Amino acid sequence: MATSSRKTALAALNDVTQNEGYSNIVIDKAIRAAGLEPRDAALASVIFYGVLEKRMTLDYYIRKFLAKPKQKLDETVLNILRIAAYQMLYLDKIPDSAAVNEAVLCASDYMRGRYKSFVNGVLRSFARGFREVPEPESESVRWNIPQAIIDLWTHDYGKPLCAELLRAMSGRAKTYIRVNPLRASTASLLSAFPAGMAEPVDMLPDVLCLHDAGDPTLLPGFSDGAFHVQDLSSQLLCSLVDPQPGERVADVCAAPGGKSFTLAERMKNEGKLDAFDLYKGRVRLIQKGAQRLQLSIISAAVRDAATGDCAAQYDRVLCDVPCSGLGVIRRKPEIRYKKPESFAELPALQLRILEHSAALVRPGGLLFYSTCTLHDAENGAVVRAFLERHPEFEPYALPAVPIRRHIPDEPAHTLTMMPINFGGDGFFAAGLRRKDG
Repeated sequence: MATSSRKTALAALNDVTQNEGYSNIVIDKAIRAAGLEPRDAALASVIFYGVLEKRMTLDYYIRKFLAKPKQKLDETVLNILRIAAYQMLYLDKIPDSAAVNEAVLCASDYMRGRYKSFVNGVLRSFARGFREVPEPESESVRWNIPQAIIDLWTHDYGKPLCAELLRAMSGRAKTYIRVNPLRASTASLLSAFPAGMAEPVDMLPDVLCLHDAGDPTLLPGFSDGAFHVQDLSSQLLCSLVDPQPGERVADVCAAPGGKSFTLAERMKNEGKLDAFDLYKGRVRLIQKGAQRLQLSIISAAVRDAATGDCAAQYDRVLCDVPCSGLGVIRRKPEIRYKKPESFAELPALQLRILEHSAALVRPGGLLFYSTCTLHDAENGAVVRAFLERHPEFEPYALPAVPIRRHIPDEPAHTLTMMPINFGGDGFFAAGLRRKDG
């Protein structure tokens, strides 16, 4: 029987490739179900995410060793081959023979071993010859980004910037935490963590970057509300919103709550922050997080951002809308394999949410629009359409932040954050102001 790390990675990959599950949820669930020890869990996670990230390159190499390179393979069998190929290509500490043997054991457990001999033959040939295979010429295969996304980025940002993006997206995303200044300090957390596990981030106060920290929820201080996990770009967005103590603030698409928590902390837990989401379970996540962080100004409730009523008026409203997620494919590698046609209906929904949320803004108040994607149709185009349809709003110049602007002549009321020489995810933000009177 195959060892639990590979079996767990295989089960999780099947869930993503066959059922379109979310990678982070799928692998966490699979690891819990298998009851893996930390070392085995870490290997399962490395293999799982590695195969998702390098899937196009892996398939390129695998097909070099098929008798019929264009033949359609059973999806589970293909995932077994991908797992073994990933180990041989990218994990130097695992012997090729071990990768092959574990794959054969996985194949033995599947469909009564129907594909055992096939898997064994392909992988033994692979182990002998993969070092002689020329690197893929295709830019898409080389960077593991479908051509449709490369075409989209080239259209929106130009070829040179697209090339920088492809290189940046091939790396691993860093893990950041936001220190809760109401419960701890950067210095106190650094002293509580093992030496070298975390370092401050100069561009923002109360931010730490973690290194090989494992599960952040198991670190000292988490259960006491000393910090929450939040990407650097998301924290920069909150600095652009810049809520003040005593204000009324709404976060209309709030789950799982990271932005609401940071906004409330910036408000020194003074004022009122209403955090809305469409689903009860996700609202409970916000409530649970606010309780752990002891942020009493947060009130979480179910509301549809595109249709729901709300009589309150707010000083600042944040719309971090559903999007294609092209800015976070380093964290959620399955996003890169979405069909581009699935993005087509998003701008209409995003504009509807933005327009509906505009009604919550008091005269003179501020409305912020954001996404975690890099796609002008979902970003700048939505904001331009809103301003054309709503003369009662005007552009609001965003505060300066210490990151490079990559898009020439980008308006002062918008900011596209690209993960190029910058540790955060791809994000977009825009500021709008309701005119007085």
